[in-house]
Amino acid sequence: MSASNMFKYVCLSLGLYLALSANGIQGAPNGAPRLACGDMVPQHGVDPQITASPFVTTPASTSIAQGSSVTLTLAPISEPDTFKGFLVIGFDNANEAAGPIGTFSAISEGQTLDCPGANAMNAATHVNNANKTSVTVDWTAPAEFVGTVLFKTTYVQDVATFWVATPASLVTVA
Repeated sequence: MSASNMFKYVCLSLGLYLALSANGIQGAPNGAPRLACGDMVPQHGVDPQITASPFVTTPASTSIAQGSSVTLTLAPISEPDTFKGFLVIGFDNANEAAGPIGTFSAISEGQTLDCPGANAMNAATHVNNANKTSVTVDWTAPAEFVGTVLFKTTYVQDVATFWVATPASLVTVA
């Protein structure tokens, strides 16, 4: 093979490799896409981790009144783990299939996301892919809701390492 043909072959192979790789792994540095609302998978083109998550979502209280708020802290179980992205959603524990409930606000290093459901601002996600050691979010229960809320959080450590729908302690709304 001549040097010219070899150069063309290498360039074509490299171009094909880069094109296929770019479509295979995509990150969302500015927050989870709305597409992730359904299954909480970040759409990075790789499978989630199947090990226990090294991160935890901790509610400040396990019991609140209807229409009131609770602060959730998203953090590593132990130092020095950090995460770059997150998606947290609250569900009626008795009927998760009904979709997200409540609204999120006061998100440190984050923003709200409008997932399909009864109301807007029913999910919270990151605004950048900087390393995070702790994020706090406030969640407000619907005024008419009585029951138990299950918060699920997807944590992204890097584009190929993430844990989907990690459950938190239940919060009772009465």
